[in-house]
Amino acid sequence: MFVMDGPSFDLPAFLAERLRPASVATTGRAGGPALATMWFLAEDGRFWFNTPNDQPSPFLAAARAGREVAVLVSTFDPPDDVRQLRATGPARIEPTDHDRLRRLYLRYVPQWTDEWAAHAFSPKFTLWSMSPARGMAVAFPELADSPTFRWSEPLVTGPLAPRRDSSAG
Repeated sequence: MFVMDGPSFDLPAFLAERLRPASVATTGRAGGPALATMWFLAEDGRFWFNTPNDQPSPFLAAARAGREVAVLVSTFDPPDDVRQLRATGPARIEPTDHDRLRRLYLRYVPQWTDEWAAHAFSPKFTLWSMSPARGMAVAFPELADSPTFRWSEPLVTGPLAPRRDSSAG
């Protein structure tokens, strides 16, 4: 049996690519699926989101209840760039963190302005996160079959953690 120590591609770099959104899914109030595309930040072993709270949100409801959500971050540009990360895990509401929100928004906006700060820090939004407890990551270079990296324990370090420079003490 082949066991992988990590994904076949640089997962932290993939998740840090500017403008790449996540597809996020959970269960809605009536038990049906809820799916949305969201801006995200992968940091400290978690996925971070900032969601409007001025109307019912199945994602905020899941985070308030500690329920599971699913996250998909992918690219599909064959034959050279087909990569994906799929993860599921519990969500939770987080305290407002202006520095983290700024880093999240700077992945998507051309520059940080007073208008973006007012938007990101507005009480109409709630910061929440998801811990990727289970999942998989795979790349298909030249559309060839590739091994799939899977995990079933929370990734506090590992693939979501930024890689450290091995030359540093």
